[in-house]
Amino acid sequence: MKPISSHQQELKNLYQKGDRLYSIGQLETALKAFQKALEITKLINSTELRLDIIYRIGLVHCRIGEYANALKYLELSLELAKKIKNHTKIATIYNEKGEAYRLLGEYSDALKCYSKALKIFIKSKDKLGLGKTLNHISTIDNLLGLPPESLNFSRKSLNIFQKLRQSAKIDKIVSQIHESTALHNMGEAYFLLIRPRQAQAFLEMALDIRKKLWEDSLERLNLTFDSSNDSSQNQHNRNIFPVPGKMPTYQHQDNDGFHKSIVAQYGTDLLKTINSMEKVYQYLGQQQHADNYHQQALEIANKINNYSEG
Repeated sequence: MKPISSHQQELKNLYQKGDRLYSIGQLETALKAFQKALEITKLINSTELRLDIIYRIGLVHCRIGEYANALKYLELSLELAKKIKNHTKIATIYNEKGEAYRLLGEYSDALKCYSKALKIFIKSKDKLGLGKTLNHISTIDNLLGLPPESLNFSRKSLNIFQKLRQSAKIDKIVSQIHESTALHNMGEAYFLLIRPRQAQAFLEMALDIRKKLWEDSLERLNLTFDSSNDSSQNQHNRNIFPVPGKMPTYQHQDNDGFHKSIVAQYGTDLLKTINSMEKVYQYLGQQQHADNYHQQALEIANKINNYSEG
């Protein structure tokens, strides 16, 4: 039988491998790594480690689109989090359960989960968690046709993230991501209230942020391509007889995959706002503007697909 230290090292390696694969979008392989890690946790008496791995398995299932499985694992991780009374993790898991329910179209269940997370973050005075959760609730309120409630929550979220950014308590990009979500939700809410001009104003603010995030992510992805090509060229220069089909280093492959994942994420957010802008201009009877946004959406969707397949 292997010593405990050996199991712990194997678990650490699988844990890190799963996280790395998840970050670059290799979800099926990440799932296998986490499932192997889960088996090892049976040999190690650590509820915390078991909780983290079960939680990650739930996240992978959610990204794959297997929402029923995601909810099963998230519920298991929630039970463990409650057992060790880790309130931050309890709230975080409730948010992820809410996301799974939202993607299933079960909005009432999603709202219940988000509301439970909200109470915990308010009690713990976790501003980042609070701001994220307010945005989640705002999104659901719009889907449920409750725009006044959505506006209330998204305004609070926007205020939180603007203050966090101004005080430099969180990364600027993180703040911009969540600020743009709040602004987008406000635009959606005003559109539901049949106030298209206000919807247009807030959606344009969200669009400016999301377009910048998208363009910057494309630039970073292009830099990883250049860096990878330079690495291959340097390897070629160092070898008189280079190995045929020599691939870039794993580090470059990981960077490439990670940036592709970010591009897809930012692109998807940008598409949502562009599609909303198209709806607003259609409502205003400005079809040429609506058509321009429709064309932009097609071009961005095409780029996302190209990078995903590349």
